[in-house]
Amino acid sequence: MAAVDPESHIKSLLVRERYYRDSCQWEKLRAAYHPDASRTRIDISWFQGDIDGFVNGSKQMSKGGTNAIHTICPIEVHLNGNKALSESTGSISIRFNHDGHQYDCVSHTRFVSRLEKIGSEWKLLTLEAIYDRDYIRPVLPMLATTLPLSLPTWGRESYKCIAWVLSQKGFTIQQNLPGLDQPSSCEEFMNKSFAWLGEVAQ
Repeated sequence: MAAVDPESHIKSLLVRERYYRDSCQWEKLRAAYHPDASRTRIDISWFQGDIDGFVNGSKQMSKGGTNAIHTICPIEVHLNGNKALSESTGSISIRFNHDGHQYDCVSHTRFVSRLEKIGSEWKLLTLEAIYDRDYIRPVLPMLATTLPLSLPTWGRESYKCIAWVLSQKGFTIQQNLPGLDQPSSCEEFMNKSFAWLGEVAQ
């Protein structure tokens, strides 16, 4: 049987990791990452820590009624021996209720992950994001023509909507993540990512 090429293996892993997160398959989610939690890092709006903390936090988030749906489309995989760096486009969607109306908050995001090959398998080391833009829309526009929302003035432009929604749920939102509203932050982040891989950012 022909071996699966590394790029296909990694792209499949990236899609499955997000699916496991959304479908609450916690053991499979954990298994997508390096077995040594100290080698892992998750750095997103509501969580900064290792994979074990992320799995536990995701469980609590789900139990608390904050369910997110993720889309991810792996675009490019950069390989260097047993290291890999992936770049993906994607989105995060959260449905919530406010003042008797239902809304969808959608964040357009680029996911970036570092991976390492262990034996014959690739495992994730990181999950990080570059936030592009987001918005809130009523689920039934004819019933909510105006949004009775007061978004915080402190919110970063690239992810102020998802920051507001999650802050209403009690989450503390990191405000120094890479985003298109601060282009230099994106460049710095990608330079560091490619430096880890051992290549020059393209």
